[in-house]
Amino acid sequence: MNSPKYSRRFRTRHDERSRITAQKLIIFQLGSEYYAIPIERVQRVLKEFTAHGTLQTGCRLVRDHNETITIIDLSTLFISSHDERERHYLIVCTLYHGERLGIPIPEMPAILEVPKDQFSEIPELYRQGNLAAAIQNLINTPEGKVVFYINLDLLIQEVLPNLHNEREKLNL
Repeated sequence: MNSPKYSRRFRTRHDERSRITAQKLIIFQLGSEYYAIPIERVQRVLKEFTAHGTLQTGCRLVRDHNETITIIDLSTLFISSHDERERHYLIVCTLYHGERLGIPIPEMPAILEVPKDQFSEIPELYRQGNLAAAIQNLINTPEGKVVFYINLDLLIQEVLPNLHNEREKLNL
């Protein structure tokens, strides 16, 4: 016979696990590091694209579906040793004000569903090393990878003043 105490304890643990919500992310690798962005911000992934107008900051432009998309190479912003691999894929993201942002990556990104309790704060001592504010959290995957979670809105706030000036320089 099952005792009421055992059944209640089992139900409580099961209910706690089902209450932890998960977030779907797109993860990709630049250099030796992994990065993630929320899947709901990703509009599409392009396999082939041609970038135009490379500026000193590394921003470029691409035309897709009759719109001009600004490309930001995250490796120039986030990692000290530039990832020399060619960028064959472009993640097209929708920003909070409807504009599109392209993130070039060397390999096809993956989809990962991560429970919210796997997100952790970045240690303050590490953050003091001039970490971009757009890298908001760390995610520890079941495979043992450490993934940096990127907040796209914060990314644009960091890059935005230069972004609009560069578009004007290219007359687009």
